[in-house]
Amino acid sequence: MYEKRLKLIYFSTGGSEAKEYSLGWRKISVIFLGFLSICLVFVFSGLLIFTDIFHDVQNMDLKQRNTELQEMLAAIENKVQDIEKQVDKIQRDDKDLRIFLSMEDPGEDTRKLGRGGHSEPYSFYSKSEDEALRNANKISLLLEELDNRMDFASKSRREITSKYNETDKKWRCIPSVRPIEGGRITDGFGPRTHPTLGIPQFHDGLDIAAPRGTPVYAPADGKVTEVVRKYQPNQSFGKLIVIDHGNGIFTRYAHLRKIDVNVGEEVTRFTQIGLVGDTGRTTGPHLHYEVVVNNEPVNPVFYIFE
Repeated sequence: MYEKRLKLIYFSTGGSEAKEYSLGWRKISVIFLGFLSICLVFVFSGLLIFTDIFHDVQNMDLKQRNTELQEMLAAIENKVQDIEKQVDKIQRDDKDLRIFLSMEDPGEDTRKLGRGGHSEPYSFYSKSEDEALRNANKISLLLEELDNRMDFASKSRREITSKYNETDKKWRCIPSVRPIEGGRITDGFGPRTHPTLGIPQFHDGLDIAAPRGTPVYAPADGKVTEVVRKYQPNQSFGKLIVIDHGNGIFTRYAHLRKIDVNVGEEVTRFTQIGLVGDTGRTTGPHLHYEVVVNNEPVNPVFYIFE
């Protein structure tokens, strides 16, 4: 039985000779398998080279992203540190305000909500992606702490504001300024000889000499409780105003020339209530000014904080 063969005839373009090659199927199979193997080697080599190039590009991309992440974390670190400084300043101011208003201080542990601050120096700079993730978690925890501290500061500020308003209202109702601008104290608080009667007498207030028509002002917020417009010449206090400032404090203004308020009227500090005069028993134009606390006259000088 004859073996099938493949015959190849080769003609040279430079001459008329022809060359003939005869290949059996076995040789053809060997040649084909060799060629296929070479192709497979090239294909696998190409895949390996492509994979390496892809991995290199991917690694470069990851390095670039990690670098960008490091820069972002560094910027966030600076921002967080700035916020932390601002929170620390808010808490220092909060502490000072509580001292000023005589409020109880909650203490550093409560201010930091049980956290003693950072036990060691921290930095968000990262050398690897895993470290960047850990530092990102640190940022999240720190921001949560700062958020809690800000919540506490906001609550504390509301308490301080309430206390301040309460204290401010109290201070606004305490006489603290002179009832007239200028003037000269001609008679003080305490024992004296009456200038018109010539007898020993306790003087319950201050006599402040000033020209007729000098404005008289309320030294604190309050409510007018008494107004006397009719009087007998050379007797009593003449035209008179009494203001109730609350908390047992009253002020009295006598010998007025004119009264600018009525009973029941609310007044504030520096509201003009009348004019200096010489009505009633007096030797000349002046304001008789009294401060009464819990029904006891006190020296008005102690209620002039100028």
